[in-house]
Amino acid sequence: MRLSILLVFLLPIALRAQPLTPVVVTPLAKSLAETSELVRIGSGWWTLLDSNNPHVVYQIDPATGAVIHAVSVINATNMDWEAMTTDAQWLYIGDVGNNSGARTDLRVYRVALASMEDPDITSVLADTIRFSYALQTDFTPANNSNDWDCEAMVAMDDSLFLFSKNWVSGTCYLYALPATPGEQVAVRQDTLASQGMITGANVDAATGDIALVGYTNSFYMPFIWRLSGYPGHAFFQGDAQRNDLSIGITQMEGIAWNGPDELYMTNEQNILNIAQLWRLELGTTAGITDAAFAQPAFTPLSVCPNPARDHIRLNGLSGVGRWELLDMQGRILLDGSTNTAEQAIDVSALSPCGYLLRVTDALGVRTVRVMKD
Repeated sequence: MRLSILLVFLLPIALRAQPLTPVVVTPLAKSLAETSELVRIGSGWWTLLDSNNPHVVYQIDPATGAVIHAVSVINATNMDWEAMTTDAQWLYIGDVGNNSGARTDLRVYRVALASMEDPDITSVLADTIRFSYALQTDFTPANNSNDWDCEAMVAMDDSLFLFSKNWVSGTCYLYALPATPGEQVAVRQDTLASQGMITGANVDAATGDIALVGYTNSFYMPFIWRLSGYPGHAFFQGDAQRNDLSIGITQMEGIAWNGPDELYMTNEQNILNIAQLWRLELGTTAGITDAAFAQPAFTPLSVCPNPARDHIRLNGLSGVGRWELLDMQGRILLDGSTNTAEQAIDVSALSPCGYLLRVTDALGVRTVRVMKD
């Protein structure tokens, strides 16, 4: 386990490639609206829910999104479960969410992996890894305005590696934490110029590649990182490639490998989207496929002019549907129907600021940001 601190804010080998388009596999059960992570255990897919939800992990049917098995961690508390990972022996559940940056009770629960694969087991006991961040000295609450939050981790060798969700800097810190029950300290190792907040992580056991998922600090535009060819545990020091996900505003939370060339992802429900399971096929080369080789789930929706003064025009519509213009609190301000490939909308009465335009038509639900001058 490395203990040195490397401050690397700009990686010369980091690449930002063309956007990729995942496809929806299935909506998730309504009880999984607050899904926060995704892991594969054997042939099963598992998720958990975040703060103030039951201290339970759920196996889902990837074909239907239904819950097919649930296991309660009876000696655990779900303050803010946000991360989950495995090694050969253990399932690790990260009670690491820290939106205020003020938590002094961060912990990871460790459960025997074999118990998760037994369909007759519905409750388990967990070991507890309690930890703090070595560099944190200020615990003044700063809700959604701090760099001490975390929602992603992977297990490797004798350690857990945490990927921070930095609300302020738009970067991601890598922390190393001993995977041993008791009182531990998470030590910062490195920094990635992630260009957004990391919310999920998973390592491919076959290749060692690490996939990160997250969304931008403003307007929740999702993206992924693929980290490969790194030395030891220096995950940010190999090949790092970032791809935007061309699905509009989506609170993507979980990610897991389904073999070396495919990722599954989950998004949390919000005012724009229900919780869903997604699939993203990747290329067989070292990098991720260019968008030209991806099978698009949606035709891109475009708005012009943007920023707008009096009117906007929607392009890329398909068939009969509806459009809604929402403010950033999710309130519908304007709406109407669509029946052609283009649609003109009068926005002259709106105040200058940012809005969300949601379209529902034959291509599904798509959302774009609109700026009003």
